[in-house]
Amino acid sequence: MGYSLSAYERATIISFNEEEERAVVTTVSPVWMRKFDRLCEENPEQFSCEEWDTQWLDGKIIQKRYTFPKRFITIRSRDRKQELTEEQREIIGRRLRESRKINSTP
Repeated sequence: MGYSLSAYERATIISFNEEEERAVVTTVSPVWMRKFDRLCEENPEQFSCEEWDTQWLDGKIIQKRYTFPKRFITIRSRDRKQELTEEQREIIGRRLRESRKINSTP
């Protein structure tokens, strides 16, 4: 018997308070679990997986709770996709070509 959630039900909740230095993320999203599992693996002194819930019948993990420094949380005020001028594109292209030359030289 499988356990699956709709996209609407796959919630991720970030919580923190002003007194403590750590934030908590609780998620049932496999995508966010993989992201946070990788962060825990790469940076265990900052990220930790505190607890998880498993499905009763087959032991599948369905929810995890992670903690990390709340200073890592940022809110962006604009979309990351910004429009570049032709001049900016040319500068970026030139830098990329120069970088490729340096990295490809033995």
